[in-house]
Amino acid sequence: RLLGTCMAVVLLGAAASPALSRSPLSRSTLIGGTKASHLARLTTGSSRSMPPAYAQWLDSKAIVDVPVPIEQCWGMWLRREAIPKWMPWVASVEVDKEDNEVSTWKLATEAFGQNWEFSWKARNLPPLKQKLIHWRSVDGSMGGSGIGSAIQVKNKGAVKFRRKDEKSCEIQLVISYEVPELLVPVGQALGPFVDGILQTDMDRFRDMATKGELATYEEMS
Repeated sequence: RLLGTCMAVVLLGAAASPALSRSPLSRSTLIGGTKASHLARLTTGSSRSMPPAYAQWLDSKAIVDVPVPIEQCWGMWLRREAIPKWMPWVASVEVDKEDNEVSTWKLATEAFGQNWEFSWKARNLPPLKQKLIHWRSVDGSMGGSGIGSAIQVKNKGAVKFRRKDEKSCEIQLVISYEVPELLVPVGQALGPFVDGILQTDMDRFRDMATKGELATYEEMS
């Protein structure tokens, strides 16, 4: 639920940041003197809302050793529909029937006394077999309830694999999201909590994979 709350904070901040950026306060005052060179221009295909002038990518990471061959772990992560089994804050992942590289991610949570639902499309980027699976949100694809239907928050993810021996591997998960400049301190403060949630998810994956509770992509094809 904390990750859903973080997303709600980001969306609310994204909605408020254009108005705040036009206030008499200087940009350096609003963001604590952070140099603009460390920020990237925010671009969006959505015409429904005014985007903030600047944004910064924030990363959350988790890593785990899995006593299962890398070939099997690779096949388990290829099954995007199964990701909610070990990442329960993701309500569902649905692969597009017409384009297998595109999937719709949904997140449902309760925050600020309201039920929130967010969804977005992600496109898989070219993988490196048994080394890297990565994806990026599709610009303008975010939808959902309340403010979630009007604000676009870019995000991307990567799963990195490293063979340890014939029977085990190391897997690292990296989730990144673009935060309006005014919320960078909030996002950084929440970082350790988000890292902890992702670590719990990766530990859950390890346990489920070790117990043989997860099928591979090849087994389900």
